[in-house]
Amino acid sequence: MKVKELIEQLKKYNNLDDEIIVAYWSYDDVTDSYDDFNKSHWHELVSRFDDHDFQQACDDIHDVINEIREVNDDS
Repeated sequence: MKVKELIEQLKKYNNLDDEIIVAYWSYDDVTDSYDDFNKSHWHELVSRFDDHDFQQACDDIHDVINEIREVNDDS
């Protein structure tokens, strides 16, 4: 996804003062960790994740939400 596409989605579905959870990887983030990773690899990676549903990340967030609720309910 291009940055401008993300910004448009954020503006469309959120108020500018909303707090949100965001996770993103940039090309520099990846190349700092993998010396042999190039732009061709990057474009393939982006392509593979364009329609990814990130369900595991959603499940992880729901697990943490439930943990927080349990801890706060016990207080």
